[in-house]
Amino acid sequence: MTVTAKNSKGTELFVGTASGVDADSYLDGVAQEQISDVSFPNSASHRFTPGDAKPEADIADRDWWISSDTGKTVAKTFDLDAEPQVLVIAPANSDDSLDGTTVSLQMRVKGVFALSLLGIAGTIILAGFSVFFFMRWWASRIRPPKKDVGPPNGSEPDSNDSGTGPGAGSSSGRDGRGTAADRTAKGEPGPATQPISTVQPDTAGHAPPRRRDLRNRRSFRAVTASVLGTGLVLSGCANMPIAKPSSPDTTPYERTAVRPGEAGKFMTNYTESLDKTLGDKGSDLDKIQAAPLIDHTRAQIQIADKAKQKLRAPNFTEVVAGSPNFTEYPMWFYAFGTADKKSTDGDKQLTQVMLVTRESASTDPLVRSASYIPTDQMPTLMADDSGAVEKGPEDFSEDLTTASGDVSSFLVDGKAKSGGPEGLKEGGFKGFRDYLGDLRDKDSGFDKVDVDCKPYEDLKFEDMTLSTENGAIGMGEVRCTLTIKAPSDYALDLGDTVEAVKTNDKEGDTIKVDTAHPYVLMKTGDELTAVATDWNVLSSKVE
Repeated sequence: MTVTAKNSKGTELFVGTASGVDADSYLDGVAQEQISDVSFPNSASHRFTPGDAKPEADIADRDWWISSDTGKTVAKTFDLDAEPQVLVIAPANSDDSLDGTTVSLQMRVKGVFALSLLGIAGTIILAGFSVFFFMRWWASRIRPPKKDVGPPNGSEPDSNDSGTGPGAGSSSGRDGRGTAADRTAKGEPGPATQPISTVQPDTAGHAPPRRRDLRNRRSFRAVTASVLGTGLVLSGCANMPIAKPSSPDTTPYERTAVRPGEAGKFMTNYTESLDKTLGDKGSDLDKIQAAPLIDHTRAQIQIADKAKQKLRAPNFTEVVAGSPNFTEYPMWFYAFGTADKKSTDGDKQLTQVMLVTRESASTDPLVRSASYIPTDQMPTLMADDSGAVEKGPEDFSEDLTTASGDVSSFLVDGKAKSGGPEGLKEGGFKGFRDYLGDLRDKDSGFDKVDVDCKPYEDLKFEDMTLSTENGAIGMGEVRCTLTIKAPSDYALDLGDTVEAVKTNDKEGDTIKVDTAHPYVLMKTGDELTAVATDWNVLSSKVE
């Protein structure tokens, strides 16, 4: 079927197809005319839904359109037996309206012309068949009366008849004798043989014979065969697969957060946007990131600017994405990108794990957390036929909550609790403990260094986990505050990193430094492992 929209006023139109969950979220609260049912050739069920004059975001900028086009005349052709989609027609410019727009639907159906010809032929044959039998019936009503060859029994002969009568003698032949019938009646013997031409049948009580009309019989057989043949052909055509229009469904359809093949596209777009933002010193960063990650990136931009360094986004050689199968916003998914060795420090190849959320179809995907794990520790995601990955089991969500407390405790005192996750004495966890050790060293000159750590609670990490081949994977973050006190006669100097993120210029002998510690928690069998490759300084202030 082809849906065509034309505007008589020259307004630029937009036509797009999308999954129902995206279209419904994007148009929620927006004034719209919904066509919910179509009955060919000239009937449609539709209703107007009041609301805002235009959507929150520009319609052409959305990344979830399955197909889209713009123009003063736009059209979309699709198979009626394809996967269900919602088709949206709107002004390309959100400040315009659909006044003067006409929408038409055309459907192409295979086999209709051939079946029409067969129907016409069948009708003609049946009409001829009916006329033929009617004429036969009518002809049978106009037969001539039967002819009688002799007088009926008991009737007197006519006075004009020859044979008997006053003064009449017997009929005789040339030889003066009577006929064979007369001689037989008189008992006289007849001749032994007679010429064939003289033998006459006895027609006194029978109708004269008629010759069969073989031509009519042949016509009858031909008509019967044609009718039967046409009936067989039509009966065979009755089962031909003919496309029939189905009612468009406007309810949400099941769809994954990242469709097959779109993970690489998302990571590429994100990397390009991040590179541009970093080059512009963080402008429009809130369009691609949200807390807690955006706090890390802003601090890194300040630190890099202080140190005269240039930041850049990592390049990925391989991308995988996983998300549960769901039918409504908000959405979330994990993206895994194997980083190019030139994009990260160290000898081991690393894979970046990103947690991405999307609140509605009018908003863009936002990366909420990002951390690295060694590529050789990357677990295998188990996706179903639709590409969806099962959520992590409930007990893993509980493990994630417990682990956040264990990580917080270790960052404070450096002691790994029995039964806690493995890996706390490595990577970014160890790096932070070493940094604390340097501050507390007697040669540092500081009187006192205290630390307080708590799990980050503004994002429910425990609600966003994925199952893997041998367990589950999730993310978490801990925030710490360092309180560093120096002797009153000492000048306080914590280096360029802490100075770059200072939020005040107050003079004092005490400084507070906020830090962030993102990590990835993985479960393999019954073993929990927490992985952190680094930690971040967020801000500092003097008291």
